[in-house]
Amino acid sequence: MTNKIKKNTIFLLGILIVTLNSCNNAKKQLPDFSSYEIDMVFDTTQLQMDCKMKVKWNNLSNTPVTEIPFIFQLDSAKSLVKKAMINHRNVNIQYTSKESHGFEGFIMKLNNSVKENETAIIEIDFKTQKNEYFRDRILFFSEDLPLLPYFENGNFIPHFQIHSNYNVSVTYPSEFEIATTGLVNDKNTITGLTTIQTTVREVPSYGVILFKDVIVKEITTTNNVLIRSIFFKDDEKWGINLLNYAQDIIQFYNDTLGFYPQPILNIIPGYDKPYGGWPICPNIVGVHRGIDLKKERAETHAKWIMAHEAGHQYWGFNYVLEPLDYPQWFGIAMGIYTDRIYSLKRNVDKNYNKSFFTSYIKGVSKGYNTTIMQKTDTLDKQGFDWNNVIMHGKSYAVLRMLAYELGEDIFFKIFKYCLDNYKGVNVTTEIFQNDCERISNKNLDTFFQQWFYSNDFLEYQIDEVNTEKKNNIYRINVKISKTGKADISVVEIGFILSSGETIIKTFDGRTKQDNIIQEFEYPIEKIILNPDFKLPLINKKDYKIKAITINRITYSKQAQNIKFNNYPNLRKI
Repeated sequence: MTNKIKKNTIFLLGILIVTLNSCNNAKKQLPDFSSYEIDMVFDTTQLQMDCKMKVKWNNLSNTPVTEIPFIFQLDSAKSLVKKAMINHRNVNIQYTSKESHGFEGFIMKLNNSVKENETAIIEIDFKTQKNEYFRDRILFFSEDLPLLPYFENGNFIPHFQIHSNYNVSVTYPSEFEIATTGLVNDKNTITGLTTIQTTVREVPSYGVILFKDVIVKEITTTNNVLIRSIFFKDDEKWGINLLNYAQDIIQFYNDTLGFYPQPILNIIPGYDKPYGGWPICPNIVGVHRGIDLKKERAETHAKWIMAHEAGHQYWGFNYVLEPLDYPQWFGIAMGIYTDRIYSLKRNVDKNYNKSFFTSYIKGVSKGYNTTIMQKTDTLDKQGFDWNNVIMHGKSYAVLRMLAYELGEDIFFKIFKYCLDNYKGVNVTTEIFQNDCERISNKNLDTFFQQWFYSNDFLEYQIDEVNTEKKNNIYRINVKISKTGKADISVVEIGFILSSGETIIKTFDGRTKQDNIIQEFEYPIEKIILNPDFKLPLINKKDYKIKAITINRITYSKQAQNIKFNNYPNLRKI
């Protein structure tokens, strides 16, 4: 999935962020959502769009407001604004930059302030600059709308998200198919132009995408979610498969989690290689094409990526929200945890730890600063793929370690509590930590400090191995030292015997040094730390133990091996 924060990400069309009443990140939201009227008219010949937007904005603070900012997604978008009005009166605008005001956009200069508890009608007319076809047959009008920032206690906060209701009219050439965030209530076609009326409630944004030469198939689940699969003729096999998978996935989520966030999901073609997919905007997800290139893993990949993208609709992109000036550590990781529930239940062969831990481990090995709580502007300047290393890799690894420390049952209670209580909440580490501590009845200050606010990592080293054979019993003493700064309560070590059996023993991951003494009936072939890859152990170099000859028996041991291995005869002691 591509990084939703970075400039080269495909942003959704028609985003409007409006006000939500909260206090110091408290879990509170307006009983009535603000509503938006949007009228879009597409000119696909000129690759442009005319848009009229009307926003009813409520000043829910105790401070009169004399300036209302809007943010541009593109630096060049400033020339597109044709008219800006408040309460039906024209207002002057002052263009801004990151250097002057910290954001690209403009500020509405009000002649008369919007007083506390007063409602203002904001109207903006604009025209997009020329866009381009994406892969020739998909037309994105993205990153063009001015966005009204989140408002709290008299201040606009651009990086917070909010839920809103939308009524949107879209007019476009009839030879195109369309996907929108909203459900279509009415559709008319006159002289080559089609106009649809759509509505959607309680979403953080609204998106529209146009397509040429595609097939559209639809199905409705028993819990009344409309699923639309939009695909090209050469992808008909997977277009239909994804539709069927999505039906099972959404029904499973509804039955397991108690609900699905919205009454519609559009599945659209992604890139031409099966890298994965991405949530383009609420209720529209892209799945990358060429799934047959996965060969024997094609079906597994397709089921997993469909569950993955549908799972994102709960977290950070649609239902539960989060601040966007930090990596989406909460929404991304919880989304992955959600599709993991489906994959485990449906026996989808997906090695989650290997898939997501590895990018984080490689990032640490290359010396990157993997601290999660860094602002995205700071991360962009560092020039590495923090989307995979931090946002997907470390963030998920941290949630898995949290579940490892607290226990899976306790973590699932936390997961369900978040779903049941975080609707519309911009989740911060403070909010999440407080609820984790309350539900688990544990102090998690150390855990959150080292895993969210530091670059510390887990690393252990086998320093010495002493073995002896006595009475046909092989006795081994392994000396282990903790070389990383981060802590974890339990680390597993695997002893692979000549019989093919692997025996697992644990040691305290918080101690600086430890001795593990064990006796076996068979010679030891190999010793591996973290054999089942339960933890993201860092291994910056290979630690090998020299061959040891005792009683004419030679043991060749590799002390650490971060490659995941499946051992069929696994036995824990």
